[in-house]
Amino acid sequence: MNLQIVTALFVIPVFAGCQGSSAEDTSPMKTATYYTQNLQEAREVASRCKLLDERKQHTLSVGEYQEWQISNEGVNCQTALSVTEAAMMRELVLKQSKPSTPVTLPKVSAPPSSAVPSARERNDQKLSASRTLAPV
Repeated sequence: MNLQIVTALFVIPVFAGCQGSSAEDTSPMKTATYYTQNLQEAREVASRCKLLDERKQHTLSVGEYQEWQISNEGVNCQTALSVTEAAMMRELVLKQSKPSTPVTLPKVSAPPSSAVPSARERNDQKLSASRTLAPV
């Protein structure tokens, strides 16, 4: 009986170790903060992952594809894609908010003083417009 227990203690870990621990599962999970600080790496991962994701969708069953999506590699792909898309949007907004050439307003000279009614004349015009009589 002791021989069976000792054999089981050696055999079970061997079989468990052979089951499904691929290189993609052992890759470390990276955060959005990491990819934001390493944007070039995020762009490389994102470009690779677009092709990888399509290939996985076509070659894996639905369940296997879902398992890949929650694996470290799948999460890293989604994170890298999200960070690169956000960076592109940020760059686009910054580019649109900054004019490419400085805007110079045309110089406008003031109209002659006789063309502009004085403040008193404007007030008189307002008063006369408000004094219209209503029909009785």
